[in-house]
Amino acid sequence: MIEKYLQDFTLYLTQARGVAENTLRAYCRDILILDRFLAEEGRDDLNKFDVLAVRSFVARRLKSRRRSSVARELMAVRAWGDFLVSRELLKVNPARLVAVPKQDHPLPKRLSVDEAFHILEAPLRRSAGTERHARLNLRDAAMLELLYSSGLRVSELVGLNVNHVRMDLSLLRVVKGKGGRERLVPIGEKALRALRVWLTARDSFIREKKESEEPLFVSKTGSRLNARSVQRLFSRALDDGAVRTRKLSPHSLRHAMATHLLEGGADLRSVQEMLGHKSLTTTQKYTHLTLDHLIKVYDRAHPRAAAAEKDIE
Repeated sequence: MIEKYLQDFTLYLTQARGVAENTLRAYCRDILILDRFLAEEGRDDLNKFDVLAVRSFVARRLKSRRRSSVARELMAVRAWGDFLVSRELLKVNPARLVAVPKQDHPLPKRLSVDEAFHILEAPLRRSAGTERHARLNLRDAAMLELLYSSGLRVSELVGLNVNHVRMDLSLLRVVKGKGGRERLVPIGEKALRALRVWLTARDSFIREKKESEEPLFVSKTGSRLNARSVQRLFSRALDDGAVRTRKLSPHSLRHAMATHLLEGGADLRSVQEMLGHKSLTTTQKYTHLTLDHLIKVYDRAHPRAAAAEKDIE
């Protein structure tokens, strides 16, 4: 049922919904999973794609998948239903009548300021080796600094071009944000310095300059760096045992940036704007991290808290 409409569905997602490339791939994968399920259940006719079919699909997936994964799959099914309604193949989208599974909200793993700085400085602590390796270390340092300074997603980082950086204004134009949203974010002084150094070294990796699109971060062969390469360099940066033993990813620097800004007195709206969150609710999860930190500080430093501990002893 689904495969013959998949190309049109893909166009619908990109043109009408403006979804990001990663989301597009995930939605198509989820819809093919739905297609197999409906075939197994004998519901591979459009007139059998109803509320009961969607509820059965969600129930089956919950048996083996995390709630967050099933919630994302339901979002894909809703998009599929919207597509069918837009093509007048269905009158009502049944997936819109099925509630999203209640979510657990685990807090992002918190990086202290010292831990974040230790990761950022890792590339420059490496043995330089050849001059070429030394230049790659400068690239890695600039990438990590920018992830932390501007709170970028990895997909946003690797999508940057040279002309997206405004050194004179200390601003970065993020054009490949989630959902296709574009935003301007500030760049910290240390990240600016690291970028200036890297841009000087970058030319040695570029064989042919393209006027239309010059990737900011390139591989040793001069091609645009991909997300997997960023993950590898981040793993190399976790060279301290106290940090390496924790499950961290490049996204941890984005979480750290938000948390540290709020701890430093930044207002929630500003942080929301910098992170590119559509909803303030998404940004509010970082306030829980900050409050947890404040409670620990209070327990360590407040005279009445200290007195209470002695009374208990």
